[in-house]
Amino acid sequence: MSIERVCVLGGTGFVGRHVVHQLHKYGYKVRVITRDLVRNKDLRVMPGVEVVEGSPLRQADLDRHLDGTEAVINLVGILTERTPGRRDYPPERRGDFHTAHVELPRMVVKACKHHGIRRLLHMSANGADPLGPSRYLRSKGLGAWIVREAGESSEAYGHMAWLDGPKLTRGEALETTIFEPSIVFGEGDSFFTRFARLVRRTPGVFPLPGGETRFAPVWVEDVAEAFAKALNDPRTVGQTYPLCGPHDYTLADLIRFLAELEGAHRTVWSLPRWASWVQAWALEHVPGKPMTRDQFRSLLVDNTCGEPFPEILGIEPQTLEAVVPTYVGPADRSYDDLYKYRAAARRNG
Repeated sequence: MSIERVCVLGGTGFVGRHVVHQLHKYGYKVRVITRDLVRNKDLRVMPGVEVVEGSPLRQADLDRHLDGTEAVINLVGILTERTPGRRDYPPERRGDFHTAHVELPRMVVKACKHHGIRRLLHMSANGADPLGPSRYLRSKGLGAWIVREAGESSEAYGHMAWLDGPKLTRGEALETTIFEPSIVFGEGDSFFTRFARLVRRTPGVFPLPGGETRFAPVWVEDVAEAFAKALNDPRTVGQTYPLCGPHDYTLADLIRFLAELEGAHRTVWSLPRWASWVQAWALEHVPGKPMTRDQFRSLLVDNTCGEPFPEILGIEPQTLEAVVPTYVGPADRSYDDLYKYRAAARRNG
């Protein structure tokens, strides 16, 4: 492999920005597609990073901006749906799982074939399964399936005809690698930052759906480095890698950890399934959708890895105890507090 020019889809998102920075550090020339050039102009200050206007969800934009690149990294994903099922909306406004997680990978495979691009890295999700309990996990599973089958022979890929995907002839299989991270944490994340706000606003008892579900949070920098290292490594072709941090926790454990960081005494109450469903339904109608019924269905599946961080990548994953206290907690948190958490992380890791 000798890849120099990479197009990153979803490069302006939380994980995407870290991936772009890692690629820049490794010396790649990066092209990022965005619908808002002004909002994301900060990415253009890095030499070798080109930010172009367009929508990854439009085949014409994909075909135009993938031209001249040698690899594609697809990081596009959404956690909640805005207008599920609204096929009368243009793709970039639908905000539904099927469009973002199934139709887009199919379009990316088609564009790669059209431009002769051989290398495709794809971010799926831990627990993704076409037969999973939630629309999110099912759509992520189908998207990963499309990418995985595009990396197989034309005979195997023919089994995906029912998805109306592009047909690859023998010898034209893509060189694919799929990553399935658990919860990704880091400054600006959507999990710890959001739950920290909820902890601050909920006095006394914190009612929690799916409190016994287990997670293995992974640092965003470790995820980004995994993409950068795998890009030019032929050993990773055809592989699917779950990405998890070094420890796993119940959701209730994570909320207690956040409460301690916030200096708030909270009794975490794991709700029974029926009450969790009612709570998710109510929160689904609150501005910002702190929780949805589909997210509750995802909580029925543990978000962990059955194996350590892939050794082939040469990355020692960071603990959340060493990172989360740097961006969650009172604004006047002292360096002594941060030292205490980092020291504890070293003892546990």
